[in-house]
Amino acid sequence: MLDAPSGLLATDPETLEAFARDRSALSLLRRLDELPAAVARPSTTADVAALLRWADDTKTPVVPRGLGSGVCGGAAAVGGSVVLDLGRLDRIVEVDEESRTVTVEAGVRGSDLERELERHGLTTGHYPQSLAISSVGGWIATGSAGQASSGYGAIEHLVQGLTAVLADGTVVELRPVPRSDAGPDLRTLFVGSEGTLGVVTEAVLACAPRPREWKWQAYAPERFADVIALARDVRGAFVVRGYDPVDAGMNFGHDGCVLLLGFAEREGEPLAARRLDSSLGEHWWTHRNDAVELYEGIMGPARVWGPGVVVDSLETAAPWRALPGLYERVRGALAGRAELVACHLSHVYRAGASLYFTFLVRGEDDESGVRAYLAAWEDAVAACHEAGGTLTHHHGVGRLKARFLERELGAGGLEVLRRVKRALDPNGILNPGVLLP
Repeated sequence: MLDAPSGLLATDPETLEAFARDRSALSLLRRLDELPAAVARPSTTADVAALLRWADDTKTPVVPRGLGSGVCGGAAAVGGSVVLDLGRLDRIVEVDEESRTVTVEAGVRGSDLERELERHGLTTGHYPQSLAISSVGGWIATGSAGQASSGYGAIEHLVQGLTAVLADGTVVELRPVPRSDAGPDLRTLFVGSEGTLGVVTEAVLACAPRPREWKWQAYAPERFADVIALARDVRGAFVVRGYDPVDAGMNFGHDGCVLLLGFAEREGEPLAARRLDSSLGEHWWTHRNDAVELYEGIMGPARVWGPGVVVDSLETAAPWRALPGLYERVRGALAGRAELVACHLSHVYRAGASLYFTFLVRGEDDESGVRAYLAAWEDAVAACHEAGGTLTHHHGVGRLKARFLERELGAGGLEVLRRVKRALDPNGILNPGVLLP
């Protein structure tokens, strides 16, 4: 019998089943099929602190969870754990129109936050594809990047301050400021930590004026290498998305590459490539999150494409010089295992960009499909690292990619991360098996 703080735990079978899995392929296929011992549903930071103090004293593993939309196994339960559901920390505390910030609890749904900010003429500009099924705490935990990150920045650029609870129940409050040079920026310690270093319960996010309208430009570069070259020279676009022929065919019915640019309330300078109708941009904006429902249909209980089919995505980033080679290497590695491989460029930076690969493998049954899926990941990550890319840009590591982390960080970098983990969570209760192998 778990002896946690009174009233915080649910142990009925229906609740345990509902909170056992996230939306990762292996979890949906029940390859991460462990039920938690209980689900905790706190409604305040003090509740979270009390729960973690008890868990640390009893050495009970805790799996922090937002809305469970992650696709890397980072919120899937482990046997004997307590899933820490942050869904009841769902208050939008304050909108500061003068400072253009919003104070929000970790469990607030992204679409609810944007609806409230719209009343004030503001936006975070953070539009992940999972906007309607993900939470602010999840964004911070996984290092999320939205579809307009080229203009608004990713989540680490929006976090001004936060409140986090450490494994022993210590509450850390980091004041909201636009920038500080008071030592290493501790706010970024929790961004991308996937609940392994502490549990974020509240954050202050920077906002921006909500655009009155979007102006779209669409182009048809001849090759994907031309997409990359053109994207590198774009100025002032908030949305930059470049599609290879497979992805362009799936999204627009277009035969060939597409480069799509979105500008807030102004036209961008024309590029040296054949123009397409700007309605492609409006079409994409309207349907930009449709893939969430498609993924649920393929990988969820309905299995609309039948057993043995596994669909997933690999998002990477690399310097501009490396991107053409990375595209060819990773696409080739996936094609050796997959029935379909599509790619688009989706986030641009001064020195490089992100490429997002979608792939589908098919086996005779789920067992053979999973084997092909895991082999595809092995080949793709090896190709990604050989080409100079990172194994993840915005989905995090979770359990799926933890085994690759030493290749990513090197032995020295991995040891630094292990030492930080030991210092903040010496009993190893926070999300065991996630991020760190």
